[in-house]
Amino acid sequence: MAPPVTLSVSLSNPTVTLTAGSTVSVSVVVVAPTETVTFAINPLPSGIAYSYKESESNPSGLLTLQASPSADPGSYQPTIIVGSSGKTASTVFTLVVKAAPSTAMN
Repeated sequence: MAPPVTLSVSLSNPTVTLTAGSTVSVSVVVVAPTETVTFAINPLPSGIAYSYKESESNPSGLLTLQASPSADPGSYQPTIIVGSSGKTASTVFTLVVKAAPSTAMN
């Protein structure tokens, strides 16, 4: 009998704050039976893009979130979903998008 597949995902910080027009990176800890996993985030608000880079030795890595200048400010609850060996794991985090600082014209 094969041992159960252990798969989990968590963020170094459960709340990520991002200002419109900026980029932020956060560490993601993934425990998986393989060195690579599938990675997705749903749903992301309009104007927010992400990239995920695994470390070279395990599936944990760095999640980079980028907000366009027109990203809608607000608080969101996206879900990170990872997959490996036919299993999936997920975690919900809080994404706070702040409006870009106004550039007052004199």
